[in-house]
Amino acid sequence: MAEPYLTQLKELADQWIIADQRIGALECRHFFSGAAVYRNGVIVASLTPVGLAFKVPVEVHDELLDSGLASPLRYFPRSPIKRDYVLFPAGMDLDAHSAARLLLGGPPKFGS
Repeated sequence: MAEPYLTQLKELADQWIIADQRIGALECRHFFSGAAVYRNGVIVASLTPVGLAFKVPVEVHDELLDSGLASPLRYFPRSPIKRDYVLFPAGMDLDAHSAARLLLGGPPKFGS
């Protein structure tokens, strides 16, 4: 079940690296029922049945949640919220440059 997520996430990760080479090497692996992106051995993003999530600094986290562009990440309905992560709703068009900004710790720039 996780294989389609892994394949899709590998394609996205390749686009993110092309968008900003400062990201460096990314590794994609199976993660629960989806896939995760690792940078320097740490999970920085995931793609699962709930959507695409990124680990971000607290100020970016709060800005994205307050703006309504992202929502809190919860992998399962009754599981705790992953406080260091933001989840982008299904259908959110997160381009490679915005994703790269998130991976580098900055907010995405939508509509620019």
